[in-house]
Amino acid sequence: MNTGKWKPHQQYRLAIEQKILSGNMPDFAFYEPLGDTYVYGTWTSSRGKAYTIQITIPSAFPDECPGCYIVDPAPLACHDGTMINSYGNCHELHCWESDKGEWTKICTYKPANWSAAHSLEKVIQKALLWIEAYEAHLTTGKNIAEFLLSVQ
Repeated sequence: MNTGKWKPHQQYRLAIEQKILSGNMPDFAFYEPLGDTYVYGTWTSSRGKAYTIQITIPSAFPDECPGCYIVDPAPLACHDGTMINSYGNCHELHCWESDKGEWTKICTYKPANWSAAHSLEKVIQKALLWIEAYEAHLTTGKNIAEFLLSVQ
């Protein structure tokens, strides 16, 4: 967000989101609360590999869908060795064309299906599921979409 300040209703919402994350997902924290706000944290998969996730908070939040990225490791490779980012918008891999270099932009929500009723905690939960599906893809070669529900 480039205005440097959030509107009062956004400040209230972000304070609630921050309280929820600090209680339920303490490995994730808010950064740049008066500027380009984002949530950042590291999670270790069930296979023991660490992944760093960043969620960008758009200027129209909570009415606009946040972006969700795998920051590290980056770039992410597919089962066959190709880079996920080379696919752009890809339903099979549940990813979007990345606007952040080598970071993989994952699909947690279709922007058209986003609503202010969704929380950042839910975005993080979906990112964690994506990571588990990604690791299953690496093992089996099956598309990530095969491991995730298509309901968004």
